[in-house]
Amino acid sequence: NPYSIIQADLPEHECNEWNFTWSDATQEQPEPLDRCTSQCNFTWSDATQEQPEPLDRCTSQTVLTDLHCDETTSSQPDATQRLSESEFLSSTSQEPHDGDELLYPGSSLTKAQSLLLLMSYVLRHNLTGVALEHLLQIFNEHFPGLVPETVYLFNKSYGEFGHYEPHFYCASCCNYLGTREKSPVHCDVCQAAFNADDNLKNGCFFLVLSLSSQLRDILENPSLSLSRQTTDMKDVLNDIQCGAEYRKLRENGQLGESDISLLWNCDGIPIFRSSNYQVWPIQCQIIEQQPKDRKSNICVPCIWFGEKKPTMSVLLTPFVNELCSLEREGLIWKDSKNVEHITKVYALICSSDSVARPLLRNTKQFNGHYGCDFCYHIGGWPYPYRRPEPHLRSETEHYDHAMAATVQLPIMGVKGPSELMRLEKFQMINGFVPEYQHSVCLGVTRQLASIWLDSTNHNEEWYLGTKADMIDQKLLSIKPPVEITRSPRSFHERKYWKASEWRSFLLFYSLPVLSGVLTKKYWNYLFLLVFALHILLQQTVEFSEVSTVEIALKKFVIQFEVLYGIKNVSFNVHLLTHLAASVKNWGPLWATSTFSFESFNGTLLKYFNGTTHVPVQIVKKFLKWKSLRKRVEKCLANTDDKLKSLFLRLQNSNSMTCNWKNLTGNVTVFGPASNTVCASHVLAIEEIHGGIVYNCSSYSRFLIGETLYHAEGSRRLQKINNYIAELKDGTLCKVLGLASYESDNNRASDSDGGKHCCVVMQKLEKSRRPLCRDIQLNISSKFVYEVSETNCVYAVNTDSFKRKCVMVNLQNNTFVIPLPNNVERD
Repeated sequence: NPYSIIQADLPEHECNEWNFTWSDATQEQPEPLDRCTSQCNFTWSDATQEQPEPLDRCTSQTVLTDLHCDETTSSQPDATQRLSESEFLSSTSQEPHDGDELLYPGSSLTKAQSLLLLMSYVLRHNLTGVALEHLLQIFNEHFPGLVPETVYLFNKSYGEFGHYEPHFYCASCCNYLGTREKSPVHCDVCQAAFNADDNLKNGCFFLVLSLSSQLRDILENPSLSLSRQTTDMKDVLNDIQCGAEYRKLRENGQLGESDISLLWNCDGIPIFRSSNYQVWPIQCQIIEQQPKDRKSNICVPCIWFGEKKPTMSVLLTPFVNELCSLEREGLIWKDSKNVEHITKVYALICSSDSVARPLLRNTKQFNGHYGCDFCYHIGGWPYPYRRPEPHLRSETEHYDHAMAATVQLPIMGVKGPSELMRLEKFQMINGFVPEYQHSVCLGVTRQLASIWLDSTNHNEEWYLGTKADMIDQKLLSIKPPVEITRSPRSFHERKYWKASEWRSFLLFYSLPVLSGVLTKKYWNYLFLLVFALHILLQQTVEFSEVSTVEIALKKFVIQFEVLYGIKNVSFNVHLLTHLAASVKNWGPLWATSTFSFESFNGTLLKYFNGTTHVPVQIVKKFLKWKSLRKRVEKCLANTDDKLKSLFLRLQNSNSMTCNWKNLTGNVTVFGPASNTVCASHVLAIEEIHGGIVYNCSSYSRFLIGETLYHAEGSRRLQKINNYIAELKDGTLCKVLGLASYESDNNRASDSDGGKHCCVVMQKLEKSRRPLCRDIQLNISSKFVYEVSETNCVYAVNTDSFKRKCVMVNLQNNTFVIPLPNNVERD
């Protein structure tokens, strides 16, 4: 049983404390130390194993501590864990008291830094408990006494790292019961007797982490800052804060200057291939952070684990309760100058797929009558375009429907109130978005491919099954840039394609590859969808463009029934009619997409080993990572760069190689320089410099800002093409290399700090004829260019670059498609 929990004997104490132990069939438990503070400690144990004596405690608090897991990678359900170090440390102990002592006389490491290095290694490489035990034994054979000898001592020395609390629900009717201290004796709904131990054994609980603590850690992190990006140009959208709904809250004073807001998600993650167990985490991002920062600082306030989908009224209750408190009272935190702030927190946007969204809203699924979350389309299946268009749902009408409806008698698809209706600023209609990862990439795009290649359609004029090999030949010849991490795969493997692969196919490959393969009218029809997604995913979207896209998507939906038949008009096709409104309300599609949440779901799946106690393992490792980053900043304040670099590499798999240097403010180069620069490149450099240059050298791999480029011909370019770029003036070109040089002024001043750099390019000539055009809407494919090479070699300054491009080099034609934005990555 993944939940198997056995309660230790309760201590006879005036505060009625309690202690949980998780099973460990093999490990002997050490004797606990007396403590003056009380905590609800989770430790691994076994029914046949002798339990340690309970601690003397005076308060009750659930604390997640470092549990030693015998986390084998076996598929058998015997993965076990040991006693936690919280049995040995007081609740106020955040790190060992002797952490500032040197590891040994003359060492460059302190004991605290040594422990952090070891913990970084354990987390970075996802070591099991057994692997850590063996690692410590090997260390002690080589260097006796320098590191803890056992996992228990290692955990004890490291100290505590976070808190969590189990919340219970009724095993009979799934009614929310609360924490152990606050749970009733009998269920309020079905009057079933409640026993916390039985619920723990049966898995009738879920885990809750403090959202306030996680938000406080982010706000108090000196390396992170909030960004108020609302621009004065109201006709431009470049992030969530530029959307109409966010602006309205700011302008009406409902969202103060010191307040923050959340973008959140809830979705299920299959855990095992051989069972139906799923993890359902709630994830939150701070909207006021830069897009890159909010994706790397995700909070997880709740996590549900079970064979069935969660009862959302249960899972959402503690989440909403804490948010209501944060809305009323705010979050107290201190900045780097120790100045105290009170920040109110509001949940504004939920980005979840069409399966989770109705559960959160307490409405019918998309395949039920009135199953659309945004309008009153009659629903069911299929979803043909209706004339007149169905009315959009409103917040007032939804509230009336929710308060009058029941599960047995739903009203306009609403089955009753949702816990989310208790939130002050959250909107039950506009607060949800038709995110494009599932609706477009895994929805419409994948559906179109299935329609084209399904053999049951072999008599239809759109059928491409007989041309699949031709399509594969074109697809497999494409080399994407590093921003697209997955190289194109065969259409025969499309059932294994990820959402990012469907995204790349739609945006970059579909029009060039299917040109001349798909019948012309179907190819022109596909252009409408590609055009719309390119516009809505731009770094900066203009309101006028959104209006054009809205018309294009309506035309796409209307013609879908005509071209492919009414039976193929799915709910995802219908959702296209709501994409433009979502962008107007909350900014470009990339700002509210679920790609970052889905990516973090994959990270959470790496946080456990074996098959037992999965949710606790995930929570532990998540909080370890959180605490590790905070401790590293404190312990490494006065250390050398070599140690800091090692910690960085252990914490970040994408950290830069050691062989790099910064040439100018925004240019970083990698690897050794080549002192051989051809004459044509030198002439191009001298032309941009306006004089003779000396000591020219070139680099084949470099960063401009945060964008990585390679020179054409780089030996690293086997399956990628990372040298096609678009300049700010619209010129398309190949990168031939980054040049570093000196001028007469440098030599006269005898200064090496005045070296110049520029990028040598080869111009690509654009064809004047657009690849696609819709005369009725007066739109054309300005996002895809047919190009040809020229002999024009010239140099440009590094600040001339706009964005990277994808090159699709086919047998007779070459196409270049710029990346729509510099934010989204696979």
